[in-house]
Amino acid sequence: MKKLLITGGHKLHGVIVPDGSKNSALACIAAACLATDNNIVVLKNIPDISDINIMCQIVRMLGKKVIFDNNTIIINGFFTNCTIPSTMTTKLRASLYFWGVLIASTGEINCGLPGGDKIGNRPIDIHISALQKMGVHFDIADNAIRANVTNRLEGQNIYLKYPSVGATCNIMLAASKARGKTVIINAAREPEIIDLSNFLTKMGIQITGAGTERIVLYGNSHIHGNVVHEIIPDRIETGVLAIASAITYGNVIIRKSIPYHNYALLYLLSEIGIEIAIAGDNIHIQNTRKLKAFNASMMPFPGIATDLQPIITVMATQANGTSSIIDYVFPERFQYISELQLMGAEIERHYNTLRLHGKSQLKENTVTGNDIRAVTALMCAGLVAEGTTELYGLHHLYRGYSDLEQKLNNIGANIVTE
Repeated sequence: MKKLLITGGHKLHGVIVPDGSKNSALACIAAACLATDNNIVVLKNIPDISDINIMCQIVRMLGKKVIFDNNTIIINGFFTNCTIPSTMTTKLRASLYFWGVLIASTGEINCGLPGGDKIGNRPIDIHISALQKMGVHFDIADNAIRANVTNRLEGQNIYLKYPSVGATCNIMLAASKARGKTVIINAAREPEIIDLSNFLTKMGIQITGAGTERIVLYGNSHIHGNVVHEIIPDRIETGVLAIASAITYGNVIIRKSIPYHNYALLYLLSEIGIEIAIAGDNIHIQNTRKLKAFNASMMPFPGIATDLQPIITVMATQANGTSSIIDYVFPERFQYISELQLMGAEIERHYNTLRLHGKSQLKENTVTGNDIRAVTALMCAGLVAEGTTELYGLHHLYRGYSDLEQKLNNIGANIVTE
């Protein structure tokens, strides 16, 4: 089993560029399959990570042709089946995006239930109820889903009880070929929704309101390929790089980012003593002072993303005083705290709230990350820990990041893969 050896105490210094957005790329790969002609769809700035490779395998399994090379994906061809085995769906929660795509394109699906990170309750009822309203009939048994629509999907007014990013994407994908107008009320407002909307617009779908709580979409039974789209930068990786720079008392420029996507985080960093300078698509992070304790809440966009919660917890261990972190999105996303405690962190948990007493001098230990964001946070904990930290769970890291350890090494970290 591979592990990382992370020697702490090194300041980060230099220039770094985040990959394209994992979450946006997964939705756009599914959207590319909506094309009804045989023209190619080209997606650029795709991160070379295992989740993307699994998504490409599913597309091929469904009959489409896929080429993935040099951070570019080319897709064309037609569906030849509508079955995705559970051996594939359990590896990737984004496999559920094919519900909307396949039902809209073939009229049916037959697939296993989606997998993904074990970060608490992640219900699929919002997806099911929305698609049912559009005319889909579901049969769920033995950890499998079979669904079909008698005729063409019907556009509807759909209210989401929670602004789920996944459900918003799925409805947009299904509605792209539905008859008439679909209105999504209480839609997710995340940047990945806007990116998906921009891509679907290039393919001929009329959409308004992406990025607001009300999205209006007019379906089209003929969606064209012959489209080139570049995926937005990954705001979560950008946030990780910003925090890693801050906690190591670094001086780092993050290039080719979209600063607006991380305004809530950057505001928090400035409040606790980090110098932030924004110029175009560059974010300059510099820390020369002790970090102040803080209170932070993880919320849907434009709040701080729940995916950054574990690494914000690491940052709190390095702040002087008592900090409080609340996660309103995934209140069970705290399995990693026992690993941080092994390293010397003082953490108390009360349901969806953490209280941290700092500053803690983290010390070397052997720790394991059990999801993408947890293993990333533990890697960054190793950057400030005394001694050399052994980190396991790298298969999770490689699901979400391409060579993150090498990127950090390029700006002064000391991380060795064994």
